[in-house]
Amino acid sequence: MAHASRKRLPIFDAAVAVFSEKGFTRATMEEIAKRAGIAKGTLYNNYRSKKALFLSLIEEGIERLETAVKREIARKEDILGRLEALIGAQLGFFEEHRDYCKILLSEVWGLGNRWEKQVERLRSGYISIIKDLLQKGQVEGIIRKNLEVDTAATAVFGAVAVAALNAFVFDTQYRYDGILQTLKDLLLAGIREPAGTVAAPKS
Repeated sequence: MAHASRKRLPIFDAAVAVFSEKGFTRATMEEIAKRAGIAKGTLYNNYRSKKALFLSLIEEGIERLETAVKREIARKEDILGRLEALIGAQLGFFEEHRDYCKILLSEVWGLGNRWEKQVERLRSGYISIIKDLLQKGQVEGIIRKNLEVDTAATAVFGAVAVAALNAFVFDTQYRYDGILQTLKDLLLAGIREPAGTVAAPKS
């Protein structure tokens, strides 16, 4: 399995670069093969079509994101600490994989009707990790009880993703630490239970 992953890596990186630059419609298998330094026939031996390659790289990217985030949140014990770690891990992942971030937002999320299954995969996978943390926080009294967790989980993902994309594309003075701290302050302040709030005693 590890050998197969190493073999796919140049294809993954090349495909992400080309899809990011050209978009799915204008990208070609020939250009991806050339960028990866392999024959076009070799590329077709691994992926039967451009769509199959695109879907594969989206899935692999989501899996990488989930793995990176789960690794970081596992190091924290409290809910707020885990949410902070999640925000940092997602921003860090998009920092490292900027082209993938562009594809995920513009091609997949932005054209949800075209890639409906991939949007649902993101929602049922990565975004559900956020949702689970919020629900656990509600049980512990850390997260606001009246928070609509589906919307909040999607908002956390979207805020981090769009902030990252905006910084990569438009901010010539990109500052990772500043963006990360702003996201943490903004998002956590909106979802946590106000200080001093005490649950009503049971009668």
